[in-house]
Amino acid sequence: MVKYGQKKLVLSAQQHQLPTEQISKFAIKVIKRLKQAGYEAYLVGGGVRDLLLGKTPKDFDVSTNATPEQVRRLFGNARIIGKRFKIVHIIYSNNDTIEVTTFRGGNSPMLQVEETAISREGKRFEVQVNRDGMLVRDNSYGTSLEEDALRRDFTINAIYLDIQTGELIDFHGGLYDLTQGVIDIIGDPETRYREDPVRILRAARFSAKLGFKLSKRTLEQIGPCAPFLRSVSPARMYDEVNKLFLTGHAQASFKVLTALNLFDQLFTISPMLLNSSTCRDFLNYAFESTDQRFAEGKCNKPHFLYSIILWNEFIWAFYEIRDDLMFSANNINYKSLIAFLAAQVVIMQYRITAMPENIIRSIALLWRLQFLLESKDPEKYVKETTSYHAFRAAFDLFKLRAHFDPNLQSRVEFWQPYYDQCKADAERRRKSNEERQSRLSERGERGGRRRSSRDFKREGREGRESRRDERRSGRPEAGSFEDFNETHADRQERMNKARDWRRAMNLEP
Repeated sequence: MVKYGQKKLVLSAQQHQLPTEQISKFAIKVIKRLKQAGYEAYLVGGGVRDLLLGKTPKDFDVSTNATPEQVRRLFGNARIIGKRFKIVHIIYSNNDTIEVTTFRGGNSPMLQVEETAISREGKRFEVQVNRDGMLVRDNSYGTSLEEDALRRDFTINAIYLDIQTGELIDFHGGLYDLTQGVIDIIGDPETRYREDPVRILRAARFSAKLGFKLSKRTLEQIGPCAPFLRSVSPARMYDEVNKLFLTGHAQASFKVLTALNLFDQLFTISPMLLNSSTCRDFLNYAFESTDQRFAEGKCNKPHFLYSIILWNEFIWAFYEIRDDLMFSANNINYKSLIAFLAAQVVIMQYRITAMPENIIRSIALLWRLQFLLESKDPEKYVKETTSYHAFRAAFDLFKLRAHFDPNLQSRVEFWQPYYDQCKADAERRRKSNEERQSRLSERGERGGRRRSSRDFKREGREGRESRRDERRSGRPEAGSFEDFNETHADRQERMNKARDWRRAMNLEP
């Protein structure tokens, strides 16, 4: 069953009365500049959706008929990212990033490819699909808002806001679906899932995050199309898993994914363990704790997430091999055994979600520390255990385990004072760093005006004179630098390096 666009619905500012003061000033700045340059530009996606739901938006996406290259020429702080699907990130201070996408079209010539070559017989193809119908390149641009709306994933994400007129524009009944609490895919579900299987995970994520149900037509094709997730790059899968479990709705995501039989598509956990009540209860409790941390404004880390999810798989393998070795070996090198099994479990997971190397090392460390925390003689390992930067995270995992294993409770009581002390020390260092940054900021703002090049020249001259006086007196100031004068050649070399870097990052106009 295909759901095509409905009659265009437009609501005036007086009709929808959205709190537009919550819109990012940077998003407004981007849209205004695009319009001043003669382009169309609208706010779309999660920012508009969250405003309609009465939530505080965090992400603001802009849709325009300007190409990525045209957008980049307008903004010196813009960079084009992505090859399969080009988008522009315009980066402002405080890590505020506005994502700009060009209107998408769907009528360009299509090439079926094994690899991601962009031309054949001298002809360039902007749209390419593999044998399964998955888009491996999609840079076909549209000319109208209607075309762009057809290419968006779900109706609730295809509502546009014109900040100049204040009008809300809806082509696919997204406003109605928002009021009904429904996730409904645009177009033919099977085709859209084949084009980009990540849409399956996005459907699950929005259902968990918003508490919405999936429409019948959206739900029916998830099972048959789920195997296509194996075609998605592990790097993209890693990002999607983080969005599912680190942003405050991990427990709901677990419930939705297990109901859709998708959880085992994302993690290398055996069906035997996943179907056991012990494992499910542990994961559910851990995800509840993760959501609580997010609600308290604390940061959830990927390495902790994976150490939780894969723990049962790791410890099952450990006990199984340890028991076999006890009958065949006189001595067991537990440290090597733990390292070997941790690597084995994590490498299997890496084939699905490509975690960065530092995340992989941290997962293995958290698991190794579990054995030190569980030691029968914990006093012996206090210095070693608390010296690791991962001690606090390891103890958090240990407490989650202790909730289901009363035998670990005495060890929790032993380690708790050390955990509290480490936490207090970390908080003291954080405050000290903030105070130091505040003092540096105050010095930079002294005088209440922006420092000019004349100020820097004067300070440089005064600094050179001061250092010259110190050399004459034989009393150099502690921590002072050697006197320096940048030659024209040095400056030219520095400028060339800066230009090369900007060109490599696609920041050059």
